[in-house]
Amino acid sequence: MPNFTRGRLLPVLFAALASLPALAQEPGELWEVTSEMQASGMSMPANTQQVCSPKNAAEEPPVPESDDCDMYDVQRSGNTMSWKMRCKGNPPTTGSGEMTYSGKDSYRGEMRMQVGGDAMRMKLSGRRLGKACDAGKVKRQIAAAQAQSAQYTEQACKAGVDGMTAYTFTGASGMQCDAKYKNQYCAALRTEAGYDKVADMGASSAQAPPQLRADLGAAAALCGMPSTGAGSLEAVRSGLCRNALASESLVFLGRNCRDEGRDLAIRECAGRNYTSPVAPKYVDFCNAYARHNALPETAGAAAEPANPKDSAIKAGKKALRGLIGF
Repeated sequence: MPNFTRGRLLPVLFAALASLPALAQEPGELWEVTSEMQASGMSMPANTQQVCSPKNAAEEPPVPESDDCDMYDVQRSGNTMSWKMRCKGNPPTTGSGEMTYSGKDSYRGEMRMQVGGDAMRMKLSGRRLGKACDAGKVKRQIAAAQAQSAQYTEQACKAGVDGMTAYTFTGASGMQCDAKYKNQYCAALRTEAGYDKVADMGASSAQAPPQLRADLGAAAALCGMPSTGAGSLEAVRSGLCRNALASESLVFLGRNCRDEGRDLAIRECAGRNYTSPVAPKYVDFCNAYARHNALPETAGAAAEPANPKDSAIKAGKKALRGLIGF
């Protein structure tokens, strides 16, 4: 099963199984439960496990116990129960199911779910083993697992902000981060450190599948930035560059501010030689500017040969001499 499908569907499956009457309360009886899932054209092997069901548990459809989920159109015909369900979230979930009970000793049924663009079909069956057990134990185990899952999600969302990976917040990872993390990401994008980190991902991220992009275009889309004008990504970059020039944040200036840093590059980087090396203060700036932009010619460039090819060769030699000091 593809990773993205697994990331979206398995939490729903986990929630559905967790809400079976078998996991509700104490005391209980031991049941053997088998589940088999198909999703995205692939089948997972059947999974059989023993669970502890409350002794007098009512027959209920196995749907997630959550304020975000709603069960409706519940019908009972003889020993068969059917229902429909819908859950909020990103992506939203819809589904339906039927369960047929053979007295109080066994049941067999099926659930069908649609999670975003992914379809899942799950078959369920169970039989009573009759042995006494502690129904609350399973419930506590599930609560611990859910707490661990929530902790993992929170850590992953924080890492998405620290790493400035836009795909963490688009739902492609299968996680649903609290809105505050997306807000933190978008706020960080408007800082030198955040913008520079995303810009550094550059073309490599832009070539990734859409769900794994983390470049500036993906960042702007995630944060709902307009394409031009106030609040656009270019407006953010331009403002950061003006501040970087004024505060002499030279590495950011060299990496991200071609036009804003051009005059400084002409003065401090271009045309330097052994007798006039780059000042130590500007070495990192000149290196960064040379890597991310073409070093401009000096004011004396008009005296260079008119042949464009010769001029380009000489300009490259000058830039190289300036960076290595001879």
